[in-house]
Amino acid sequence: MVLLVSVTPIEDELIIAVDKALPEIRDEYLAAGDAWKPHDLVPWDDGRNYAFLGGEDFTEADITVDPVVGHGLVLGLLTKDHLPSLHRLMAQHHPIESDWGRMVGHWTAEENRHAIALRDHVVVSRTFDVEKLELWRLEAVTRGYKQYEASIIDYGIVDQIAMLVFHEALSADYFSRLADYADKAAGTPTGLVETLRKIAFDDDLQKRTWLEFFPVLLDVNEENAKAIILEQARKVTPIGAETAAGLEESERIVHAAGIGTPEGDRAVIEGILAKWDLTL
Repeated sequence: MVLLVSVTPIEDELIIAVDKALPEIRDEYLAAGDAWKPHDLVPWDDGRNYAFLGGEDFTEADITVDPVVGHGLVLGLLTKDHLPSLHRLMAQHHPIESDWGRMVGHWTAEENRHAIALRDHVVVSRTFDVEKLELWRLEAVTRGYKQYEASIIDYGIVDQIAMLVFHEALSADYFSRLADYADKAAGTPTGLVETLRKIAFDDDLQKRTWLEFFPVLLDVNEENAKAIILEQARKVTPIGAETAAGLEESERIVHAAGIGTPEGDRAVIEGILAKWDLTL
């Protein structure tokens, strides 16, 4: 059963405008995409069985990557694990069979590809305690992203699009910086840098695609749309936030390397807002 939330007349106008613009934006998005295959970039020969299949379980001695790379993967992966709840927020106003449903579905598939790729690297190269990471994953997915009663009612089409613009912008910046760091760090597994750059490319393309809807939204009701866009810009959370408890060390290590810092995130968001003369 598809849950369709009741909407206001203005929301109806916004949805109609987005639906009209959607086919062209979606076609450009699909044409610009990079249909890469995560399994091509994972160093499978580096892997070995865990104890259940007669091998050895993870120990701290297995870690050969730079701490920034290892903890950076944790924060990025747990954020990608929020996929189900992000999809829920984006899909609530349209049937899955609609153009919007297919667009969101394609975006969902790409985000899932990112999570698969990152987890495969962690498991094969043993860059982090996989049992601890699994417990965090369970906590993150159970907790969800922006999972509270008001989100199902108050998140209209402008909220949804603005949320993804800012989320993808921060994610693209995060994975690009992590890739640059990993490229120079000792012990980085084969294929990881290219994987991180592929994810950064996808996220940047997604950011630019959702941004294409901003002029459409502003044409319907500029004052209302700008207010919501600014509200979402102020609500956006850092990569790794709203996932699991106990990540303070990971955040400290990654931020100390200049990746996903509050100052950097603010600069990314302000760069987007400046086009419409908005400031945080």
